[in-house]
Amino acid sequence: MYLAADIGSAATAFSRQIEWQGHSAEARSDAWIVRATSASLPASAFNPAASWQSASLGEGFYTLKAPHASMQDVLGWAARTQGVAYVEPDFVIAPTVLPNDPSFSTLWGLNNVGQSGGVADVDIDAPEAWNTTTGSRSVVVAVIDTGIDYNHPDLAANAWSNPGEVAGDGIDNDGNGYVDDVRGYDFANSDSDPMDDNGHGTHVSGTIGAVGNNGIGVAGINWQVSIMGLKFLSGDGSGSTSGAVAAINYATRMRRDFGINIVATNNSWGGGGSSNALRDAISAGGQAGILFVAAAGNEATNNDVTPAYPANYTSEAVISVAATDRSNNLASFSNYGATSVDLAAPGVSIYSTTPNNTYASYSGTSMATPHVTGVVALLAAANPQATAAQIRTAILSGTTAVAGLTGKVATGGLLNAANAMQLLSGTTPPVTPPVTPPVTPPVTPTDPLEPNDSIASASQVAIVNRRATVSGIVGNGDNGARDVDLYAINLVAGAVLTIDVDARSLSPASPLDSFVRLFNAAGSQLASNDDFGGSYDSYLVFTAQTTGTYYVGVSGYGNAAYNSLTAGSGSSDGSTGDYSTTFAVALPALQADIVDVTPDPRTTAVDSIAITFNRAVTGFDVADLRLVRGGLDVSLAGAVVTSTDGVSWVLVGLASATSSTGVYTLTLNAANSGIVDANGIALAAAVSDTWTVTAAALVDAGDTLSTASVIPAGQLGTVRLSGRIGDGRAGAKDVDLYRVTLLAGQRLVVDIDARSLAGSSTLDSYVRLFNSTGRQLASNDDFGGSYDSYLAFTAPTAGTYYVGVSGYGNAAYSPTRDASGRNGSTGVYQIALGFSGTTATAPSRTPGNSMRMMGSADSVQLYRQAAFAAFSSSCAAVPATSFANRNIRRL
Repeated sequence: MYLAADIGSAATAFSRQIEWQGHSAEARSDAWIVRATSASLPASAFNPAASWQSASLGEGFYTLKAPHASMQDVLGWAARTQGVAYVEPDFVIAPTVLPNDPSFSTLWGLNNVGQSGGVADVDIDAPEAWNTTTGSRSVVVAVIDTGIDYNHPDLAANAWSNPGEVAGDGIDNDGNGYVDDVRGYDFANSDSDPMDDNGHGTHVSGTIGAVGNNGIGVAGINWQVSIMGLKFLSGDGSGSTSGAVAAINYATRMRRDFGINIVATNNSWGGGGSSNALRDAISAGGQAGILFVAAAGNEATNNDVTPAYPANYTSEAVISVAATDRSNNLASFSNYGATSVDLAAPGVSIYSTTPNNTYASYSGTSMATPHVTGVVALLAAANPQATAAQIRTAILSGTTAVAGLTGKVATGGLLNAANAMQLLSGTTPPVTPPVTPPVTPPVTPTDPLEPNDSIASASQVAIVNRRATVSGIVGNGDNGARDVDLYAINLVAGAVLTIDVDARSLSPASPLDSFVRLFNAAGSQLASNDDFGGSYDSYLVFTAQTTGTYYVGVSGYGNAAYNSLTAGSGSSDGSTGDYSTTFAVALPALQADIVDVTPDPRTTAVDSIAITFNRAVTGFDVADLRLVRGGLDVSLAGAVVTSTDGVSWVLVGLASATSSTGVYTLTLNAANSGIVDANGIALAAAVSDTWTVTAAALVDAGDTLSTASVIPAGQLGTVRLSGRIGDGRAGAKDVDLYRVTLLAGQRLVVDIDARSLAGSSTLDSYVRLFNSTGRQLASNDDFGGSYDSYLAFTAPTAGTYYVGVSGYGNAAYSPTRDASGRNGSTGVYQIALGFSGTTATAPSRTPGNSMRMMGSADSVQLYRQAAFAAFSSSCAAVPATSFANRNIRRL
């Protein structure tokens, strides 16, 4: 029996570190145990050389001392010696393995003896796990963070070195697309040096793998491990989605294509909303065998209600981690979630490495996360054959139950390395059975829409009164979890399609976490949505640019990258369950039957209206029209109808006839009208258009650039519309966006009336102007002392621009994401869009002091973070002032 002080990770006079049957373990130097086939054999039977000595342990067991003999020498001798059943190393056993690092006693998360007022044994039982292994440098962990000080004396020996790269030669030696990536890569600055200039990543790395038993500083959960630095957070702790995706993809490729044994990525960061790109990158890493360990967040909020990404992605690769203190309480700052957060780990006053040979204590879920990542690596060292799924299961199943965590995390417990180690030791490596061709019985769909897994087999949606509701089940078709339900819907140019998928919101709730995609007839994706407004249900608004058939695909989260042209082409990781989808089709202003109205009939008298046919006609005059209000005919005297193309006919001179409020119906009579096409075929049926002269709101305009209501190009004069903020699914976060097309030098005036309307409105408006990529160019809140908004803008170049109307309080939304802002003022409004270039009078006001133009460096920075969701590190120790003007959320 050897005491803990006698053993170490390096060879000593008494012990050595060996690899035995895929495990890293400590064994007595030159010592072996022999099991004989018979207990009657003398010990001398196992002394083939004068220097070898054996002694009986009883019952047919013997100890063998073989100085200077290699493992191959001893195993070869055993294989050819009659009477030897087997031979194995004489492993070192100790009550508890403790390192000689002088600051180990401060690491309460690894071994809590009640120091600093804590509760004894409130820890992850690291020393008990070290009885099995203290880690292996053949196991690699990628720390995706602010980088790593790979020169730190307590980290240098465990810093990963790329075996395929030659440092400093300026050549991509291993052909992975990155030059001189010896220690990892810096995606924040696009260079090969992931040196930490913040401190957060180095602190995280020390918890995972500060060198143990080296007589200095602290010990990591792994005394031996290889830490790859993947830097995407800059010196101030901020980063972008694109940087995070690139870092994750680097790790995935290095494992999948280059054989680097990366078992986990540590992700002590968060921010932004749900990102398809980030989620897909995590999923690809999971498919390659990499676990994604993520911090739950530091807002003390419930992630089940308010998702925190990336921890909230529902992937089998993700482990979401909350933080506890040294008394087993959930940390006051820690996020939680009975279904969305997996477990807790120590995260308060965690002492670890910091740059330039220093050490410090930090708090945060950032500090809890590397405890879990470290245990992943430790389990992988103990059982190299274990899969990522087996390691994840062992960790989640082996937690220590804590009453205060019940209902706060899914496992109800605290990380326990020893329990996970014991559970994994009973895991049998997967054995491939003889291949037998599977017999798949035919699947009988449980709803009449199956099969509808491709565009060719899509179910046609019949729109009645501009709405349709269909019910379906994802997972009930021939393709199982790869099941997709595709629907065909016919839209005219300018039609606004709203798709509302209800699953988790059904009663009773469905298990489906839905994903909705929209395609054109060629199968190209036009729009998509996963979680809307903090729920797991999907919602999408889209404006058709051309007339034709569009296709809506409903699938489960995890199966979002299927080919709409090929059934069963997606992933089997998709969520399944029943759902109900509502389709609503609305015609936006200046579209469909009413092509051009000046001013808009929903606000005041109609001056002109265009009537379009599906092909050119002749013989059309005012006598073929009938205008009715309140059941009584209204005289069309003075009205004139003309056309230049025979398709679109414009009726002008209606202002006096439509000056009163009320409902008007304009009917084109078919019988005996004399209206015929070029082939002499007469109009088959009467056509009617009805409108109301009132201030009622239009259908909710789109909330993002891709779903904005379109004002047709070539506008001159004033276009007047009405709307309501707060009538969409986003509630008080509602935004109405209008797309306009301007010529270079053309002037646009935007005039919002709400408080100034007759009877007034509750809306305190805010107007913003964006370019085609979503960068803000101008904005206005209160104009001329009122609560209404007004701005004037001259286009510097020809192109597409967007006008955004929202309520005060919701002025910092992202025009590229649904419901991305804050709750703001709500109510009805009228908007007048004045386009220069004609004698028509554009809306005008005297300029006030509240208008501001955006064009400074700050606006460029804000745009960058709108396009690439900003992230911050999860370290509460980083000064908050580092994040001024960045709109980023700290964990």
